This record gives sequence, structure tokens and C-alpha cells, in this order.
Amino acid sequence: MAHSAPLTILLPLKDRVPFTQRWLAYADANLPFRILVADGGADESVAALVAERKAAGLDVEYIRYPYDFSYGDYFSKIADALARVTTPLVVMADNDDFFIPQGLARAVEFMLAHPEYVACGGQSALFWVGDASQSSHTDARYSDRVEWKCSSQFASDVSDSAEQRLRERCRGANDVFYAVHRTDLLRSHFAAVRDCNFHDLFLMEELVMFLTAISGKTGQLDTLYIARQQDSPGSSAGAHEARFGDWYDRMLQPTWSADFALFADRTSAALARADGLPLEDARRAVTESYKISVAPFLLSDLLDERSISWKTPLVQQLVRHVVALPRTSAIRRLLQWSYRRTQWLSHDFVFGTEIRTRRARAAARELAPVRSFLTRS
Repeated sequence: MAHSAPLTILLPLKDRVPFTQRWLAYADANLPFRILVADGGADESVAALVAERKAAGLDVEYIRYPYDFSYGDYFSKIADALARVTTPLVVMADNDDFFIPQGLARAVEFMLAHPEYVACGGQSALFWVGDASQSSHTDARYSDRVEWKCSSQFASDVSDSAEQRLRERCRGANDVFYAVHRTDLLRSHFAAVRDCNFHDLFLMEELVMFLTAISGKTGQLDTLYIARQQDSPGSSAGAHEARFGDWYDRMLQPTWSADFALFADRTSAALARADGLPLEDARRAVTESYKISVAPFLLSDLLDERSISWKTPLVQQLVRHVVALPRTSAIRRLLQWSYRRTQWLSHDFVFGTEIRTRRARAAARELAPVRSFLTRS
């Protein structure tokens, strides 16, 4: 099989051997690129699987790392593996995802032809193996029923301003993590990840995304680039969510403030250098961009809270539209007058949490001294 010299696929592993076996079989048949396997799992059979594929002609190198007891071990493993990559381009892989050969090849060609770009990918497809009625013990690798759909609009970040590229990236999908990267840049990004040593796994991807956007232009080609399996058992992301909860839960963890401070420090310093901004302005832009990035996921989590009903977001959207009207607007003044004088309407109506209220029996008489005091000359 002919090999494409400029690119290495980096495949970090932590067990889930059946998925690794499936991934290697697919790579052997479809991916004419160099592969570096960074194994931090406990199952020693992976080495034999890789050796078998290598003997059959797959261009693959296997590195055995100490077991990934912690995220720090995992981050160090990736940083070390990237230091061993000798090709100018590299791409991160998961063993339950599949690169589309033509899409990956086009991304490589684009990067070689456009040295001003730091990363390039394409559109993602999400797929499900089997259906929701199947048992959790069913083999999730193969099925006669595979459903899929495309994800994300095309979003290339091509501004000359690092701040603008960052905002563009945060409004789009976070597909840049699995894009083809310049090896030296991705190596430096994961060195930052290793040094930050986050307790929250998802901040790792956010940091790589932010640093990539700040470093330079990123392209997203009009081609299917990667197929990502949804709800596959044993994933690191799933294990992290099972242990620490959703975005809202994780932001209440005692380690969150320190993690986010490290994240903001790294990205703000990079943005300040790239655009020549004062550090406080860069930090403000980073914080605003982060809010743009995670707000949809955080909102989804908030809507699951018991204090949020179906009417809460509807009422809040209505109130926001009214408040945004000019103070001279007749509609705003009428609605404000009605809100303040309709006594059965709760003050918390504007938050959508409570619609009706009942005044205390003597409320008008008991408030009279306050009104008298406020209205005297």
C-alpha cells in the first residue's frame, strides 16, 4: 500500500480493544497514512493486534505507555507521542470514529497548498450502530442497522485578526480538534494542555480549539471528513460525564475555578501576543468567546433542572424582547404599566418561574408608610 508521507494519524488508546480491532481493520483497508498508536491501557493484546496489521502492510508504530490512571497521565502521553511524530502534519483519532479517506486526503492537500493555514478539516457525520431498543450488552461495533446524519455548517476561520477567528470558531462546531494540524503547533498546544493538567476533560478540547484559532486560519472543506460514533460504550467522555455530570454540574466542582483560571491565562496570553492586545482586553475576549462556545450546551443542561418548566424560556424570551424596545415605545410603556399594576401577577413572572401571586391580607395598608415617606416633598 502506498503511503502519504506528510501525515501521521495519532491514535491514543485506553482499552476498548474491540473498537481498536475494528479501527485497525478499517485503517488497513482505507487509510494510506502513517499511524502512531499511543497505548495507555491495561490490555496487552493490543500490541499483538497492531503487530499483525503491521505485518500485513499497515504503516503503524506502537508505543506502550504507563497506564492512564489520571487525566494528567493521558495529557502527558499525548504530548510525548506528538514529540515523536516526524511528519509535518498530524491528526488526532478516536478508536470509535472513522476518517473518510477522500476527505482526509483533501485536507492534507489543502494544508500543503496553503501554508498560512494552521488546520483543515471538513464536515462531520454522526452515526448510530443498532437502535435504541437494543440491549446495552449488544455488540456496538457492527449492525445491519446504521443510522447517520451530518453535523455542523461549514465554518472556516479566515480573518487576519486572532480575536475574530476565535469568535468565528466559537460560533461554529468544535470539529477543529479532529482536523489536520501542523505538527509543531499541535505539539505546542498539547504541551499547554499537559502543563495545565485540567481536572475537567472537556476543557482540554476547548483549550486546543482556542489555541488553534488564535494561531492562524483554519479551513473546513465542502467534503465529508469524519464519521463519529454516538453513544459508544466505554468512551472517556461518557465516563467523565457519568462521574462529574453535565456542564452545569462540572462548573460547580471545587476544582473548576482553578481549571478555568489556567485555561483563561493560557489563551489570553496567546491572544494578547497574536493581536498585540492589552492582557485585560484579551482576557475579556477569551471569556466572551468561551461563553459563546458553551452557552448552548449549558442552556440544554439548565433546561433539565427541576426549577425550569416549559414556559420559563418562552416567558424570558418575551420579556427580553420587551425590555429591548426603546423607553419611548408605547408598547413597552403599556406592558410595563400593566405589569406593575396587575397585583395578581407575580414579580417573578419576568423569570418565567411564577405567574400568579396573592398579596398578604393587609399588604396595601402595611406598605402605606413606605409610600408616604417616598412621596413626601
